[in-house]
Amino acid sequence: MFLSKNLKFLREQNKRQSQESLANALGITRSAVSSYEDGRAEPKLIVMNRMALYFNVSLDQLLNVDLSSISESELEQQRENKKYTTAKNMRVLSITVDKENNENIELVPAKAAAGYTTGYADAEFLKELPKYQLPFLSKGRTYRAFEIAGDSMLPLQSGAIVIGEYMDNWNQLKDGTIGVVVARNDGVVLKKIFNKIPERGTLLLKSTNISYSAYEVPADEVLEVWRFAAYISKDFPEEGSSLSELRRAFSRLEDELREVKLVQNS
Repeated sequence: MFLSKNLKFLREQNKRQSQESLANALGITRSAVSSYEDGRAEPKLIVMNRMALYFNVSLDQLLNVDLSSISESELEQQRENKKYTTAKNMRVLSITVDKENNENIELVPAKAAAGYTTGYADAEFLKELPKYQLPFLSKGRTYRAFEIAGDSMLPLQSGAIVIGEYMDNWNQLKDGTIGVVVARNDGVVLKKIFNKIPERGTLLLKSTNISYSAYEVPADEVLEVWRFAAYISKDFPEEGSSLSELRRAFSRLEDELREVKLVQNS
């Protein structure tokens, strides 16, 4: 682990902060800071977590990455990425409530999806959306419903209503989570989500329909993420993909492999 080395590096990088000053900020003694930096003792998890929060790095970085080997610009970029996953960029969610002060589930119809990317935080915009209460959902959470369009997430058909649970901390997103992503330039999409923010500052979005290519969305363009909770549809989902969809997918794969070979041979 790099804890002792990183602690000293971060403290000295922070305007050559003294051990006494850091100890006061962390609520520990100066001698404890000294022993941690020298590797003579290891702090408890709660203290390590305070250190990570204080220096605005992840706990994993504090323990397992030699931060002195990372350039200042790279470290700052990683700190910026961390803001997106933990909502430190102050994402504000607007909601509406019923007469008994229960949160409504607003429905975003497909025809209103384009307007939602600009009106998502506007209370007046939300007031105009249809509103529902669904008693089978877990209490104490915030939900929103979206009408999906297209066939990129088979077996769900176009016109199905997907109910999403709001996620303010994207670190809780497990790779492969299905959810609704609201992005400034890409609109409202239902996809399988892979968190690439720590490495590339993006969310990787994949379709269940193999006819569609995966793509990445910069984290600073993502406005909201809603984890799949349930869906409502008038049509019974069909299993599998049609033969024509498989043919299109393999054709696209052949084209992509051909491009790779051309690049390698050039």
